[in-house]
Amino acid sequence: MAHFNRDAVGEDNFLMQVGTLSGNPVAAAAGLATLDVLRRPGAYERLFATGRELMGQFAALLNGAGIAAQVIGEPPLFDVVFSAEPVRDYRGCLNGDGSLMRRFNALLRERGVLKGEQKYYVSVAHSTVDVDETIAAWRSAIAALTR
Repeated sequence: MAHFNRDAVGEDNFLMQVGTLSGNPVAAAAGLATLDVLRRPGAYERLFATGRELMGQFAALLNGAGIAAQVIGEPPLFDVVFSAEPVRDYRGCLNGDGSLMRRFNALLRERGVLKGEQKYYVSVAHSTVDVDETIAAWRSAIAALTR
């Protein structure tokens, strides 16, 4: 860390460090509070269990509807790629049907799931009610896609 301190290492060895929230006291407090939550017993187990539940239900709904798609990623951070081809890397993601993804995401927003254009982010704050509502929104959006 000394290399980020110009006074400690001199001009030749100094490294500029910038970031969106670097040095922001509110972001630092939020980060520390998040670490406190994540240190609670069972936090990671619950986080991964919630993500696995969502990923499994999502894949089953898509498969049941006959939609060529793959749910990829890790339980706390995953997404769907609308493609019949295996997705093994970033290039495989690019082969997905982007227009179908945009349409699906718009359908989800209409149903109260505020997902960005990519990725589902799971947190320890997600409850069983949140999971059930998300699955219901997926079910409804998938039905709309297949009409």
